Amino acid sequence: MEIIQKCASAFRNLVESTLYTYHVSINRKVTVFNLDFNINDFKHASGLHYLSDLDMPENPARILNWILDDKRPVTDKYLSLSKHYMSSARDEKDIPLRISELAYIEEYLDISNIVYIYSPKDSPTNNSLIKCDYIIESYSAERKHTVYIFIRHRSGIDSNCGIVSFCVKKNTSYGGIYCYIMLKKKYQNGITTELFRHKKYSIDQSEKNEQCASSQSI
Repeated sequence: MEIIQKCASAFRNLVESTLYTYHVSINRKVTVFNLDFNINDFKHASGLHYLSDLDMPENPARILNWILDDKRPVTDKYLSLSKHYMSSARDEKDIPLRISELAYIEEYLDISNIVYIYSPKDSPTNNSLIKCDYIIESYSAERKHTVYIFIRHRSGIDSNCGIVSFCVKKNTSYGGIYCYIMLKKKYQNGITTELFRHKKYSIDQSEKNEQCASSQSI
C-alpha cells in the first residue's frame, strides 16, 4: 500500500471510531477537553493543501475518498509531481515525512504526551502562527521522531477539539504554557481505555471534573 493511502486509511479509521479525552492541570485547575476526528481535518493535517499545483478536490471533505478511490487511488508518485512536495533540510513542512508520520497518529496519541496551552501573546516563544488552542508534543522511541499535533476547539470552548495541523520536529521547537496531564482516556469502538492517570488524581476527582465539563457544554 502507498504511504499516502496508508495514512488516509489510518485517519479514516479514527474518524469512524475514536475519541480521546484529556484532563490537564495548570495552576491546580483542571480543564477537560476531547479530541475527535473529522474527514475535513485530513487535508491540512497531512499538508496536502500545500500541493496547490496538483489536481485534487478543493473541498477537504472529499480528500479521503479521492485518495482511497477503489479504481484510481492516489499514489506517492503522483504527489511527488508537485514542486512543493520535496523540501529543504530546514523546511518544517516536509510533506513526505509529514505524511509518513501522520500514518502513525494513533500511536503518537496513545503514548506519553506533553500538552501546552497555546497563547499568541507568548510568540515568538511558541514559534507558530497556527491558530490553535493546544499543542500536543509526542516522541516515539520506536520511530525516533517527535511530532507536534496542533488542535483547536471546533466551535467554542465547550466543543470538542480537532486537528488543525501536524508536523514532525526538525529544527523548530513549538511550545506554550505547560500543562500537567492528569488523565488521558481513549474511546474506540465502544471500548474505554485509560492510557494514563496521574498518581495523585483520584477516580472521584476525574469523574467530578468530567461532569462539570459536560454540564458547561449543555
